[in-house]
Amino acid sequence: MNMKKTTVLNLKQSTLLKFLGCGLLAFLAADVQAQLLYKTKFSAVEGYTNGWCIGQPSLGNKWLNANYDLDWVRANGDPGSYSPINNGAGSTNEDGSIFYNVTATNCTAPGGGQMMVAADNNQNDGLQPEDFPNRGTYFFKMDFPTQRKGPVTVTWDWSYHNTNEIPADFDPTNNSYNAALPGFDHGFTFSDWANRTADSADGNPNWKYSELGTPCRLSTYQDCRYNAIGGCGGGGNWNDYGPVFKDGKTLHMKLIVNVTNAPAEYMNTYEVFAQRDGEQMWQTAFREDTYIAEWIKDGVATDKYVAASGFRRCPGETDPTSGVDCLMLWLNGQVKPKYALVSNIRVVGPDPVPVPTLSIAKVAGNVQVTFTGWLEAADDPQGPFTTVAVTTYPYTTPTVYTPPTGTKKYYRASN
Repeated sequence: MNMKKTTVLNLKQSTLLKFLGCGLLAFLAADVQAQLLYKTKFSAVEGYTNGWCIGQPSLGNKWLNANYDLDWVRANGDPGSYSPINNGAGSTNEDGSIFYNVTATNCTAPGGGQMMVAADNNQNDGLQPEDFPNRGTYFFKMDFPTQRKGPVTVTWDWSYHNTNEIPADFDPTNNSYNAALPGFDHGFTFSDWANRTADSADGNPNWKYSELGTPCRLSTYQDCRYNAIGGCGGGGNWNDYGPVFKDGKTLHMKLIVNVTNAPAEYMNTYEVFAQRDGEQMWQTAFREDTYIAEWIKDGVATDKYVAASGFRRCPGETDPTSGVDCLMLWLNGQVKPKYALVSNIRVVGPDPVPVPTLSIAKVAGNVQVTFTGWLEAADDPQGPFTTVAVTTYPYTTPTVYTPPTGTKKYYRASN
């Protein structure tokens, strides 16, 4: 098989140990090879509260509704199947209650927090398009600084929670349980926000599928949508293969994109990899020009060819000064009470970033920790470490944290 070369970001650590008379030990660990563009664990320390995720967190950038202009939809009819969406702002169910697709944050979840993506299952399906039924696809986004060169990498965890009983003969190596364990089409992608109107000759400002850059989804399979290299234009097809996920296993994901500074044959291309929790093997969910030998699809062994992994809608198509600048997520085909959980999102760019700083001092008899980046604490120098305070992007503004009195902790700053 022919495999595209992938840039690996080497992680280096510089360590600084300081012991102060106040009984605190500071440990500084730094990744100096990649620029942290965005990070979240949906935790309370970041400013999240349990409940509706749109408009959170209280610190830094907030999750936004990408189908925000419902007034435009009502004023212009129903020009597209993905426009008439409520998402908690405007239309109502037949009983008068507000319809919404759920992006609920549980900041108290083990390990930090998570976002639940679900639906309330009342879509008024019997209404005609002109009645603006609550249907279509819910898009929501998180911004980060515009990137015009690569590689740009995002890692995240997600899991799908089905309401069907797992078959007794379930085999995670055999992707043949789709009839018994249907998915519901939840997606995660890098995109260029300026492209939201690229496929809208009528000027519809709401997001549509064709504007997505690197679509990766939990649906029939955990798969991705490809386009020809340099094709752009919003086309492409789903490759309909990927690791098993419908048993509720968490998938640890990595998506890598190359943009304008890449060689011509790799420009505006991407790769996606997945590792099922507790397993050693990383599986390719999408890789350019690769043959998958005897892959099991619906119980049948087949050879699968994966076409070139070009962006569906390339960065800068609508605005040449723009680039990859947001995470775009979606929910389509809403079926209650199935849901997906998303957590541990981390986006890094190609530019190096200064080593984070960390200092501890007594001020007016009180201990103060001054840091840049993310401050983490543990009872033991080997961890486990828990985030106790954060700064907002670009994570370089010195921030003061006052530890609880009467405790001994090990601290580290990370970016």
